[in-house]
Amino acid sequence: MKKQKNFDYTPYCNGTYFMGPNVIRLLEEAHLPLKKGMRILDLGCGKGLSSLYLAKEYEVTVFAADLWIAPTENYEFFRSLGMEDQIFPIYADANALPFAKGFFDAIISVDAYHYFRCRSRLFL
Repeated sequence: MKKQKNFDYTPYCNGTYFMGPNVIRLLEEAHLPLKKGMRILDLGCGKGLSSLYLAKEYEVTVFAADLWIAPTENYEFFRSLGMEDQIFPIYADANALPFAKGFFDAIISVDAYHYFRCRSRLFL
């Protein structure tokens, strides 16, 4: 039986928020082992739909990092949904992340990792 979602994503499942495949569907099918209260880096979050899903469905704190979408644009989206205290948009390059080692409980990248070129060996 399919789990009931904590939020209706339907109004956001369109060309305005999608920058590739349906991130909601991909995250649903991933069955991530996340626990309430974790600190997550959503690397390459695009317009923030994946960050919204992680925050709503797993009740985690999300740092929504992207190099192409302005953090102010994502902040306005998160704030319009009352999520500004749970999702923190930042401008960051995956090859030069400004975080301490071990700061995150998990790093998640949905359909974006192939843009990073792994110069810093991030995924090793």
